[in-house]
Amino acid sequence: MKNNHFLLGLALGCASGYAASKYLTSESGQKLLENINTIRSDFNNGGVGLNNNDLVDHFNEKTDALKDHMASTVDKIKEDEDTSDIVFNEDDLNNEE
Repeated sequence: MKNNHFLLGLALGCASGYAASKYLTSESGQKLLENINTIRSDFNNGGVGLNNNDLVDHFNEKTDALKDHMASTVDKIKEDEDTSDIVFNEDDLNNEE
C-alpha cells in the first residue's frame, strides 16, 4: 500500500515538474519570471523603483475610507437599536420554569 502511495506521489511530482518546465520555457512563463525578478530586485534594493509616497497616500486614503464606512455603519446600528420593536417583559425574564 505504501509503495502505491509513493508511486502515485512520484508520478504526480514528475507530471507537475514537467508542466512547470514547459510553462516556464514558454513566452508567458518568461514574462512571469521577468516580473518576479523585477519585483524581487525592487525589494532587495530597498524599494527602489517604487514610489513610496504614492503607496503611503493610497494607504491613507483607503484607511480613511474604511474609517468613514465603519463610522456610518455604527451610526446605522445605533439608529436601528433606537427603533427596535423588541420588548422584554421583566416578569418573563425573572420567571423561572
